[in-house]
Amino acid sequence: MLLEGLDLFMDSLSKSKYIVALTGAGISTNAGIPDFRGPNGIYKRKDIPGEKIFEVSYFQQNPADFYKLFSDMVDSYANAVPTKGHLFLKKLEDIGRLKTVITQNIDGLHQKAGNTNVIEVHGSFSNFYCISCGKVFPMSEKIVSVIRKGNVPVCDACKGALKPDVVFFGEPVHGLEKALTEVQRADMLIALGTSLSVYPVATLPSYITDNTMLVIINAEPTQYDHRAKIVLHEDIDLIVERTKLL
Repeated sequence: MLLEGLDLFMDSLSKSKYIVALTGAGISTNAGIPDFRGPNGIYKRKDIPGEKIFEVSYFQQNPADFYKLFSDMVDSYANAVPTKGHLFLKKLEDIGRLKTVITQNIDGLHQKAGNTNVIEVHGSFSNFYCISCGKVFPMSEKIVSVIRKGNVPVCDACKGALKPDVVFFGEPVHGLEKALTEVQRADMLIALGTSLSVYPVATLPSYITDNTMLVIINAEPTQYDHRAKIVLHEDIDLIVERTKLL
């Protein structure tokens, strides 16, 4: 069944002219990026108030709690390199098939891989901004070294706390209208490494047209499997290796 689905996937890739990718944590776990919602993710831990730490109102009052947690993860984000899944999407862009990547991920790996049209719906750790004056700071070794020690990075202008440009609970997502437009233009939507359960992004596949092929590549079943033309419950890197595009 896997080989049958893979053959159909490869054939469909060659015929599609406007592919849009929708990616989640599963495309980045092989790069060492933690999956917040996975079985061992932050939100499952009992020793910290995982979801509370990602509430924007809580961060504004208690930025130190967030950075104590993030100190263990900052190097994962700063040093991560793209996986074969990311490089596969770059290859699809290079050959003119892939037009847009819509990602729930906050690791910036699609840009590191070279994709040029990336909608980061949940923001990313590539930039930080001061919660007092709004000044923006790109991720740097100076900021990373402060976070690595479990300390709060501060603005060099007003000494306000810096917040990563990541969408916390209580903040609006980024680029959702553009993402919706791209989904509706697609003749193929490939969902890679996403459970399609986090809203509002989870609604996007429901907006595809009747002529759009939905492809789901994810380790676990999703709520959209029954609507997809191709469903591959397998490791993403293994699947893209078999496409022979890398």
